[in-house]
Amino acid sequence: MTTYRSGVLLLCVLLFLSGVLPATAGIPGDTNGDTVISEQELAAATLDYLNATDLKGPGGLDREELSLAAHNYRRQPYGQLIVAVSGNDYLIPDTSYIDQKGVPADSLIYEGPVTKLRPQDGGPKEYLGWLAERWECSPDAKTWTFYLVRNATWQDGVPFTSADVKFTCEYFKEHANADGPMGSYLVNSGVWNNVESVECPDEYTAIFHMKSCEPCFTADLATGPGIGIFPEHIWKDIDLPATYEDTAYIGTGPFKYESKISGTLSKLSAYDDYHGEQPYVDEIILKNYEDEDAEILALKKGDVDFISGEFGLSPKKAESLMNTPGVGICQIPSGGQAFEVAFSSDVYPANITGFRRALSHAVNRERVCWLVGAGARPTNTSFLIPALAGDQINPDANNRFDYDLDEAKRLLAEAGFNLTESDGKPVLLGPDGKQVEITIPLSGKASTNAVDQKIVAVLKEDWEGKLGIKIVDTPQVDSSVYLDWIARTAVHFDGMPGRWHEDIDRLDNFQRSPLGENYYHFDNATFNALITQLKNTADPEERKKIGFQLQEVLAEQVPCIPVFSQDAFMAYRSDRFVGWDSALLGGGGNIRLFSTVKPASAIVGERIA
Repeated sequence: MTTYRSGVLLLCVLLFLSGVLPATAGIPGDTNGDTVISEQELAAATLDYLNATDLKGPGGLDREELSLAAHNYRRQPYGQLIVAVSGNDYLIPDTSYIDQKGVPADSLIYEGPVTKLRPQDGGPKEYLGWLAERWECSPDAKTWTFYLVRNATWQDGVPFTSADVKFTCEYFKEHANADGPMGSYLVNSGVWNNVESVECPDEYTAIFHMKSCEPCFTADLATGPGIGIFPEHIWKDIDLPATYEDTAYIGTGPFKYESKISGTLSKLSAYDDYHGEQPYVDEIILKNYEDEDAEILALKKGDVDFISGEFGLSPKKAESLMNTPGVGICQIPSGGQAFEVAFSSDVYPANITGFRRALSHAVNRERVCWLVGAGARPTNTSFLIPALAGDQINPDANNRFDYDLDEAKRLLAEAGFNLTESDGKPVLLGPDGKQVEITIPLSGKASTNAVDQKIVAVLKEDWEGKLGIKIVDTPQVDSSVYLDWIARTAVHFDGMPGRWHEDIDRLDNFQRSPLGENYYHFDNATFNALITQLKNTADPEERKKIGFQLQEVLAEQVPCIPVFSQDAFMAYRSDRFVGWDSALLGGGGNIRLFSTVKPASAIVGERIA
């Protein structure tokens, strides 16, 4: 049996002498349910333990439970938390984190300046500082100043300073693409593109001078999945980050690298000199399972404590876990994917605006959500998701795409289409006099849980059965050629992570920029000009006004039809740890999650994974 820092118990016995309080379920010794052991609660549990006539008195704690209570009181890390992951991508990488999209959202080792929280109750977006205590920008948003934490060290003991921030920016820009001087590729290097220079007036201040207005710099640093800061003293001499085999993984986060078995598991431990609050958990084990079913079985058996994936558990699998003893489910509103029917706006018949408008009234969202199952929420906005975008949603642009087949028929006729019959079946003739035929390729992230097939099934009922549009084919294509397919088909589906629908800045997905086409081949002069204006506007209220105008254009022009957003389902052992729901619903990434959940059972202090 392994006991984590149980010596602290002796100190607690000597310190507290007060009345006895009854123990309750939950964290051992926590009698008021706040998950924090107070002096009075620890003293009561200690006296009860000392006065017991056997190893565990009536309603009292045994030695291991008392040790856990003492660790909670002192906020000293205790026990192992085992996380089930599917696929090697979620383990400690075999090369280095610096080549894994900047820093994965799952990283517990590396921190960025800031992370993004979920907006609450339709409010504004909020950020949480990691390596930055606070930040500010100039009125023109061309100068950003970050005031850094003063007590952070890299996990090899070297102090963290502003020089590391400056180095990270310059290193990513230098290694931006495969044609760069070092022949390597860093995925999130584009975040730094607008940085002209970084000034460090002292060790704890980093000033970013931008090439142009950059009002969303904090959002860029915190999103998709976020930028990490890396140690200059290690990386300054590494010319090929994509091939460098990192064996130390030195970061500033609350957990440090211990060991790994490639492709199988990774082990991290609490970093004693972490600059923030110490985590309540002593060790994190990331354990690879072959599929979701294996993860679920391991959770039920108690072999793992938490299941998460890129988009969480599938709704049906989450539903199967409900009411399982010792297992909890957290349902995060719109925390998974956002699905849409997308048009290639330069491919017939989607190049006719009236056709796109008509079909926006021919998507039965409620039926799609019924087929998808739990956690599917119809989206009635022009693009952004209400649960994520908060007060950036233009309410006047909502509910423009109501399900109304009569309106769809009217708009089709207005756009030059003719609905006739042949052999008792509806046939839609286009302006060219030929039947309208479309192919819808199936692939990519819209295939998650076969969502694309469910959307097709619903669309066929109306588009073919009532509007006379012939869906010629729905080929299942390889993801490597999916972009080629959608470039030549009028209609396709998309299933993007919810975070790509959470901010008005994401509306630039529809801009035809000087660099080329967008995903929808959408090109609207008014919209393009508004995006350019948005990118050069720093005032939040002015930006919001522009964002509302952009949503009006999308509601009018319909380059895509938002269908629904999917809640994310996370499963955990509620009998082993507490605090899951509040951390998951609040956002902020795994650093915040695994630093705040608390052991609730001495079992987690006994096992070795």
